[in-house]
Amino acid sequence: MSHPPPSGPGKTSPKLHDDFLNFDPNKTAPGRNLLADHLQSAGDGVQPVALSGECKHEYTTKHVQSILPPLDLRPDGTTAYKLAVVCKRCRLHAAIHIDYALATNPCPNQQYPLHHFQRLHHEDGMSPTHITYAWQCSASQCQASLRIIYNTPRFSDQDRLLLTDTDRLKRRYEAALDAKPGREDLRLATPNDTLNWLRKYIQDGLDPQQKRRAFSADNKRFVAAFGQQGNDCSELLTDLGFKYADGEWTLPNPPQVLDRLRSDGGSHRERLEDVVYELAACMSRITIDTGAVNPAAGESWPSASRDVERTLAAQGYQRHTFPRRSNTTSEEHAYFSTLGALSDFADTLVEFAFDRQINCDPEAQAYYFECLQVISESRNTEQLQTKVVMLQSEGHISRRDITKAYRSFGLQLPSSNVLYTDQHILSTFQAQLSDVSPAVAADLREALYKIGCSRDSSMLMNASRQTVETVDDALAWLGNDVHRGTEDDFLVAVASSKMDSDADTQLTKSAISVLARSRQSNKLNTWLTTGRTDGGDMSVDEALRHLGIEQKLDDLDKSVLEFQFDSARQDKPGEQTERAIKAIQDASGRSSGYTQPPAMQQHAPGTWPVGLKSHGNTCYLNSLLQYYFSIKPFREIVLEYGQHKLDLHETHEKKHRVGGRIISAQEIKGGQRFAKDLQGLFQRMIVEPSAEVKPEKDMVSRAFLEAEQYDQLPSSAMDEEIVWDRTRPATRSGSPAASKREKPTPADEDSLRVVRQNSNASSVTLQASENGENDAAMVNSVAAPPTPPDSPTMKGLFDLDLPEHAPPLPPRRRFTNDEIQKASDTALSVAEKKAAAQQDVSEVHDNATQRLRAGLKVDGVDEFEEQQDILRQLYTLSVTDTTVNQDGTSDKPKLRLEPCIQLRVPQTDTDLYSALDEVLDPQPSDIKPGASVYASLLQPLPPILQINSPRIDWDAHTKAAKKFDATMRLVDELYLDRYCDQSGEDILSTRKQGWVWRRQLRALEKERKELMDTAPALELDSATAMTEAGAYLKGVADIDRDLAELGTDGLDLDLDLAISLQDAATAQAERLTKINADVEALKKELAPEFQHAKKIKYRLAVVFFHRGNTSGGHYWVCIHDFANDIWRSYNDETVSEVSKDDLKQIFEAQGFNQGTPTYMVYVQDDKKEELVQPLCREPEPADPWPVQMVDATETTDPKPAVRAAPGTVDPKLIEGQNWDAERVVEPSFNCGSETPGWEKNVVDGRCVTHIKLAAGPSNGERAMPDLGWSDRSSPSPEALEDLPDDPMYQGRGHKRQADSVRNNSPPEVVEEGRDGSQM
Repeated sequence: MSHPPPSGPGKTSPKLHDDFLNFDPNKTAPGRNLLADHLQSAGDGVQPVALSGECKHEYTTKHVQSILPPLDLRPDGTTAYKLAVVCKRCRLHAAIHIDYALATNPCPNQQYPLHHFQRLHHEDGMSPTHITYAWQCSASQCQASLRIIYNTPRFSDQDRLLLTDTDRLKRRYEAALDAKPGREDLRLATPNDTLNWLRKYIQDGLDPQQKRRAFSADNKRFVAAFGQQGNDCSELLTDLGFKYADGEWTLPNPPQVLDRLRSDGGSHRERLEDVVYELAACMSRITIDTGAVNPAAGESWPSASRDVERTLAAQGYQRHTFPRRSNTTSEEHAYFSTLGALSDFADTLVEFAFDRQINCDPEAQAYYFECLQVISESRNTEQLQTKVVMLQSEGHISRRDITKAYRSFGLQLPSSNVLYTDQHILSTFQAQLSDVSPAVAADLREALYKIGCSRDSSMLMNASRQTVETVDDALAWLGNDVHRGTEDDFLVAVASSKMDSDADTQLTKSAISVLARSRQSNKLNTWLTTGRTDGGDMSVDEALRHLGIEQKLDDLDKSVLEFQFDSARQDKPGEQTERAIKAIQDASGRSSGYTQPPAMQQHAPGTWPVGLKSHGNTCYLNSLLQYYFSIKPFREIVLEYGQHKLDLHETHEKKHRVGGRIISAQEIKGGQRFAKDLQGLFQRMIVEPSAEVKPEKDMVSRAFLEAEQYDQLPSSAMDEEIVWDRTRPATRSGSPAASKREKPTPADEDSLRVVRQNSNASSVTLQASENGENDAAMVNSVAAPPTPPDSPTMKGLFDLDLPEHAPPLPPRRRFTNDEIQKASDTALSVAEKKAAAQQDVSEVHDNATQRLRAGLKVDGVDEFEEQQDILRQLYTLSVTDTTVNQDGTSDKPKLRLEPCIQLRVPQTDTDLYSALDEVLDPQPSDIKPGASVYASLLQPLPPILQINSPRIDWDAHTKAAKKFDATMRLVDELYLDRYCDQSGEDILSTRKQGWVWRRQLRALEKERKELMDTAPALELDSATAMTEAGAYLKGVADIDRDLAELGTDGLDLDLDLAISLQDAATAQAERLTKINADVEALKKELAPEFQHAKKIKYRLAVVFFHRGNTSGGHYWVCIHDFANDIWRSYNDETVSEVSKDDLKQIFEAQGFNQGTPTYMVYVQDDKKEELVQPLCREPEPADPWPVQMVDATETTDPKPAVRAAPGTVDPKLIEGQNWDAERVVEPSFNCGSETPGWEKNVVDGRCVTHIKLAAGPSNGERAMPDLGWSDRSSPSPEALEDLPDDPMYQGRGHKRQADSVRNNSPPEVVEEGRDGSQM
């Protein structure tokens, strides 16, 4: 019978050791089993208390029954241990069995410093005499099996009373005297005498060396203790194994126990051994209670605690050093206990215990995070605070945070008696949001996000992030009882009433956009683009109202109109604002035509980079992809990855580290697969004729999934790698033109050797359509034909000079739509969770480069055994750390290699040089007390210098993670001479002088901050606060005088206090003035510090920006096009120029809207135009759209399709299609048609019939080869196999359905829109 694996929370081995010593199985209340249960009482106010009569155990080891772990032996898969103990107080027996049979790398080890035991309830057992509890170590490489067995005392209370009752002993003594009145030396036996003599008899019986195995039943001591002939105690003696015959008692002679490890304690010998220990315990208790002499007092009772530690591998763990007079409260103990830890755990072990608990019991993750927060606040250590901050930045939310979030809306924490719907919570949020300040609104959104995470509600999370992604989200946001059947007019009315603020307006429009796409409603679409439901231009009154102008047009001062327009564009950017401006300009005669602002200008495809559409939570990934594409060497590595990748036919592993660790063969393959997806995206960004590209779902998923999860992706599930042999024909059609083409290079041939079949499997977008179907439908059982020679992604594949015949291909596995969909959903579920939790561009960047490097060839190995490769050479920085001792001597510099310079979180406004100084200047040494360590950069420096500026840190005031929005002033030209000691002889001496000045400057700035931030809630500095307080006290004194005149007692304040406060305020104001003067003087000293050192010059090329808080936000990137000397902003699908006047938003971003720079990239000045080339476009001609297909014999032109006017629809809101336009698709083809207006072509002996277009230029007509059937016949499967591999026939234009062919029925040709939806 199979049993489920262990699950739920666990305990570390030291915690289990502590619980074992304190657990009394005889005094266990229901639901309060200290040893076996996980008591989650922390923070609930109900702490477990000791029950009356609980034993404070004094265990000692029963060595003869134990198999203890040797001190110098590490366990392996053949190891098992047993520890048997007995309590001196209650005579309880316990045995600890631990078995490593399943272990490959037992704990403790480098990854798991302690055992973490989970309960195995199905292995528990209970009987009248014993209880068994079972656990298993949660470490997959250990899985040590643990059982603790408790046994009741062998020596019952009745037996003890039989031997120790003084009245019975007196009667036995008197009976012995009566039997032999003149017997000498007979004395009354004491209770301890009786117990001691029985103990010695048993010990002699257990000793195989004891020769004398019997004694006389008339022995005077025996008679006094056990009665005449032992008759009073004969039943007990016989039960213990004594035998009476012929006036003698024979000692017990139990057989030896052959296997002590597996013995269950039920043997005769083990019972007698236990009785010996219990008799000693009884004698000790009698001595304590009565003061009687203990005959066994010379025998010690050593504690078994150390043996329990050794058996559980709990000894020698790292302990926390507590400050003097620091005690852990009982409530704090409960938080440690919840984590399965002890209060003396070092911070590292507290982290380990927390990580194990959330890994084993993810449902209670919020509860464990609360415990970690409380422990972090109690200890106030940097390590735990950093851990809490990192978890909060990853989206972890504690139970108390959730409780606080509910209280923000006046709600109780949900329970079995209190339940809320998502709609109720959202309505409460919206009601409160309407009348609060922006700061409070941000807090409410953060609270809503936390509630949404705790409920796993995408509706609440999207509402908190001000995003609407699904129909349910849209309906929930609009509220007012709207539902899927609500009429469009009512939806518009509700939407109009909710557009009170810019944020609400944008969110409301997003909601209507989602509903418009779902309903395919032109009415809602028209309202989005015009603000009206009946179409037409915006009226002047509507325009003025939209811009917030109260005067009539005739009353306006026309000279200030342009300023009002500029203000409106900043406050309400978007199409509506531009239409309003146009309406006012036309009415006032100030403009002859409508001109879009620079950011809205359209660009020719070949002259402007493409944008990248987000998949919902991937704005930071889009920013990274734009960065990668803009760096020419990076882009070329990806596009030519086939030349640089590791040949898996030659080797399947790497012996060297990548990212500081050894990687698996699966990671190598996964990296190459990720590179292939990235290569496809870059090719699309080059040839895409439109202004935007949506990265494929699989590529986005691979950016967040681990390599071992790639198999879940639909493209991986449908990949069939076919190695193209030179025996394969050049083309299926045998076209002679193919043989005339130029041969590819060997590198191209290698990169094209593996062909991915069924490529449409990965064209499904990350977001599902509103009706639950994927954007691109999958066709069952028909493999997609090979890509044609003209396809840019497979260029040159058929140019190879190959023989005419190919060997037959083996049958291929066919995947059903359900299989593909299931694989896709599984992968996306994991990827989306990681994407939603991800907030750090640098982490995604590290993961992406790690994946790419994993698949690259090794160009060498550095001294740290790290792989050197073509990608790493672009950005790896050599840094040396030099320790300066207290006596002024310096140790030998230590080298480290870094992918970027890691700045500290800027908590006050600063500049880039100051931030670099802060991390490269001397820091206190962690190893040598009193020493300091400074860092220097080694030449040659990499061509690309990456600088990470994290923004999330621990806030000591709020005791929580906080995003710091301090301004970071960037420089366009960065000179690094000052940090390279070998760049000049005087550099180091100049640096040292600067260190002294900067130390003084930081001390002054710290003091100034303390004086300025004394009362931050009142926005008062210290001097002003004391001045106001003094003035208030004087005012109170005046009131006291008035009260005294009325005969009422006042407050009797000391006027000297008010005077003292004002004197102190004056002194602090003078000190603040002095500090400001000293700061300015030091800055003047530092300003010309390195004016002479300007040889190593870098230019700012890329800046990543983030707007938001710790719960979420938005990323975008700005990139400098040096060749054209312009900056562009890449904001998902929108790529706009940053005007010269707005460059300050990049170099000195301030405020929420401008965001904060989080990652900067500088490039070497002399190579800047070679390194940074954002513009790399060779757009293909755009496909004509929309298309109408008609029968070739039709004599009338199709009706023109309705199409929205260009420039009237926001691309973020509308997908560009008119849903109400009908499309006619006829499956009939007539090769012999001579219809006027249709041209019959013959290419390579094959009939071609043109498809007439509904719109677009005449040269956009596309030709469809005759498939070999008439309008009365069905195509053969062979004809279907010969269908050209062109986007016209798959993905963009048509899908073939093989089922109709197999059933000999005419094919159904289904036309699709550009987004894959059927029309």
